[in-house]
Amino acid sequence: MRIETRAIAVSTLDAKSVAQISERMWRKDPSLWSTHADVQQDILNRLGWLNAVDWTPERIGRLTRFADQVREHGYTTVVLLGMGGSSLAPEVLNKAFGSAPGYPQLKVLDTTAPDAIRAVETTLNLADTLFVVSSKSGTTTETSSLFEYFYHRLEAGADAPGEHFVAVTDPGTSLQELAAQRNFRDCFLAPADVGGRYSALTYFGMLPAALLGIDLEALINGAARAADDTRPSADPTDNTPVHLGAALAELAQAGRDKMTLLLSPSLAPLGAWIEQLVAESTGKEGQGIVPVDNPIPGSSHGDQVFVSITTAAEQEPALAQRLDRLGDLGHPVFHWTIDELADLGAEFFRWEFTTAVAAYKLGINPFDEPDVAAAKTATRESLEAVKSGTVAGDATSLYKDDVCEWFGDPRYAVAADDAVGAVKKLAAEVRPGDYLAVLAYLPPSPEVDSALYAIRQRLETRFGVVTCLAYGPRYLHSSGQLHKGGPNSGIFLQFTAEPEHDAAIPGQGHSFQQLITAQATGDFNVLKERGRRILRVHLQAPVVATLQALGKVL
Repeated sequence: MRIETRAIAVSTLDAKSVAQISERMWRKDPSLWSTHADVQQDILNRLGWLNAVDWTPERIGRLTRFADQVREHGYTTVVLLGMGGSSLAPEVLNKAFGSAPGYPQLKVLDTTAPDAIRAVETTLNLADTLFVVSSKSGTTTETSSLFEYFYHRLEAGADAPGEHFVAVTDPGTSLQELAAQRNFRDCFLAPADVGGRYSALTYFGMLPAALLGIDLEALINGAARAADDTRPSADPTDNTPVHLGAALAELAQAGRDKMTLLLSPSLAPLGAWIEQLVAESTGKEGQGIVPVDNPIPGSSHGDQVFVSITTAAEQEPALAQRLDRLGDLGHPVFHWTIDELADLGAEFFRWEFTTAVAAYKLGINPFDEPDVAAAKTATRESLEAVKSGTVAGDATSLYKDDVCEWFGDPRYAVAADDAVGAVKKLAAEVRPGDYLAVLAYLPPSPEVDSALYAIRQRLETRFGVVTCLAYGPRYLHSSGQLHKGGPNSGIFLQFTAEPEHDAAIPGQGHSFQQLITAQATGDFNVLKERGRRILRVHLQAPVVATLQALGKVL
């Protein structure tokens, strides 16, 4: 696979440099990313993804046998409970392939919004549903809460509720113990030396793929071919990940740090997975590449670089013309084509390698997430406050009407009748090279997507900067690291809402609405503490109608 480029060479690396980087990567040399001995040891414990193309083929038989057992039992629906690296690769595969004939439908549940949980639950016949509880650490708050909720539901009507669950986790975690205690149908233990966002080609991605009836050998064979292209013995001109990773890092350091993804329709789901991998790996120490998934049509700013991936069956003239126009305008453009959807396995590996190289060129350790812990701590503190009827933090109420209430720093205070005055004041602080992220702690749905996208379009026109959209708390396991640890170039508009329905989390002493409120509040507080520019908009139900009304005002 070779990259077509417009307006720029692939990278400045010569053949010798490419070979040296490749050799050090495959030798698992941690000094690529750090000179500190303790950090190097941590890195060594996160390089197992390089060997996933060898580890997984030996386990395909077990995966397919389990998938056959699920079908024979009569399960018609599989619900994956997971966050971040545990949910995004399965979502890509589900949306790209769907279920093969005779295989169950897969639903990915990676939210704590009670209305979204209820919306999924109402579609289920629990007696015919298998739940995949997926967490590398085994302690992911959202996953644990969702498990307890659905286990409690099944416990009320099933003789053996544990039979409706299968776990995917690391060896020795509390989830492995829970699977044994609650008599799960099975427990799949992934290699401990693979980080969550690099785990697509292990059980975290391959078990859901098997349950969908996807050809696992085709996925892994594609990944193996992509891995071979990166080895020291390969032709340096074919080593796409090294060239692309180096180019993206060099461009980011030169001010073009907004990596905008232009994908074929069938590959569109890949964008969210790439976003997590790149944002969480590079967004730290005041640096970072800002991935832009599902960009606004016609978006063209001086700080963007464009990456386009198409399929051989979807050669769209309009997209080709757009890439040519962007190149003519001087924007760096990278484009390649994959032959078939099975090549998604190759894309998983290719992007993992690319991101590791980009981090090396940026001088960043791509395998940690130092700023994620701050949000988790803030959530715990906020949850105690929410349960007691108060709200932690020092956000000031700036404006309130019967549609919404705005919160933020007092410097954004507005007149009593100025519904969007705070946005105007925020806009006055926009600098060249900034980006605006819409952070939605709302129940995901096509209707909410559409309303938020319309708002995002208006904001991009108003602010004149690149915009992104992310759902919380999902993005806390994705771009949240970039928001807090990356460059202070983000402007954040956070949405929260009153639910139409709430649900208690069994054994936790709080509800899902209290949890998601605490997550949003903790996230707001940490961003504010880090000096980020942020406003919070709390919406009244119903959410879609309120968003549409707000969009008209904007």
